[in-house]
Amino acid sequence: MSVYVKNQDGAALMPCTEAKARKLLEAKKAKIVDYRPFTIQLTWQCEGRTQEVTCGIDKGSSVTGIACVSHGRVLLAAEIHHRRDVKDKMQDRRDRRKSRRARRWYRPARFLNRASSRRSGRLPPSIKTNVEEIIRVVRCIPLPISSFVIEDVQVDIVRLNNSEPRGSQYQNPSRLDENLRVACLMRDGYCCQYCHKRGVRLEAHHIQFVSQGGKDSLSNLLTLCEGCHHRLHQGKIKLNVTGVSGHLDQIAQHTMQGKTYLYAKLGTFAALTTVFGYQTSAYRKYRNLPKTHIIDALCIATMPTGKVVAVPEKNVYHIRFRPRQTRKRYHSQPQKGKGRVKYQVNEELQGFRKGDLVLVKGKYVKLINSIYSNGYLAFPRVKGEPNKALPRDCRILEREGTILWEKVE
Repeated sequence: MSVYVKNQDGAALMPCTEAKARKLLEAKKAKIVDYRPFTIQLTWQCEGRTQEVTCGIDKGSSVTGIACVSHGRVLLAAEIHHRRDVKDKMQDRRDRRKSRRARRWYRPARFLNRASSRRSGRLPPSIKTNVEEIIRVVRCIPLPISSFVIEDVQVDIVRLNNSEPRGSQYQNPSRLDENLRVACLMRDGYCCQYCHKRGVRLEAHHIQFVSQGGKDSLSNLLTLCEGCHHRLHQGKIKLNVTGVSGHLDQIAQHTMQGKTYLYAKLGTFAALTTVFGYQTSAYRKYRNLPKTHIIDALCIATMPTGKVVAVPEKNVYHIRFRPRQTRKRYHSQPQKGKGRVKYQVNEELQGFRKGDLVLVKGKYVKLINSIYSNGYLAFPRVKGEPNKALPRDCRILEREGTILWEKVE
């Protein structure tokens, strides 16, 4: 396992081994500043020489993969699990505001008095939260990142009608260009156009065979499942189509909202380059790797150089987020015999609060999930470890973290 290091001024340095970190801590030449990921800070200012570190980002709506690569090895890899409750909470707040105003006296409409709703380039709260979570994680990565490589759109529109190879060629030249294949599947809604099956292996079929002069163009391709494609070439079934319309621009040009904002922010930290999704898919298949978010991020980071880097087994994390507070003060429905009660009954217990990272009985590092009314602190359930403890058996390590790093063993 690598131990991450910061200079005395807080600048990130290259990680060191566990043995070296232990010697620095014993000699009082360093102190612990973070436990997840485990990071130490030097008590003296060293020269600060670092190597180039490339951060590959596989942006997703629910999960985003990150891989930091330097000199042929992965220094840190993580899956960012984004919050999915923002939209529901905004809707709940909207309903409560609407109900509250309906009970008040008449006043003019106020639905257009918010400058944030009328300004140019505004992002919806759920989209902006998704992007900001990536930026927050990148800011706290304890590595001297020198460049970012991020996956852009899935297909390259320019190449849809001109399939001449260019750039890095990792796919087999005898196969259909991956960009065209993915564009064909996207256009047809990832559905077999003969039997209309979904969730099966799909292939791009040449309507006019290449042996008969057919071209590698989007209008000459049709999505078929593996079984229908095989039976078609055997002559068991026939297609009553002569061609398909071109790729819809709104589909081909679809990008995740907020990417412009994300690119602008990341570009202020380090140099930023982009790759296409079909290139990531082709390179991953070339290396015969399974599809995961971390592996996609690894392929994105190493594709520009072509270096073969092993899939990480250590220094892998799952990252989640915890809201620091809630706007809801009371429960939605009154409780029988109690009326309206507080949404969070036990906010603090002997200085401990929800979200604190504590050391339990001098052995287990645990995160406080909740505080029980019987005087116990509750932790996530892990086999062989305590799921609750008294405050006297706990010691504070970190206060109320909102970015939760969970090491994957």
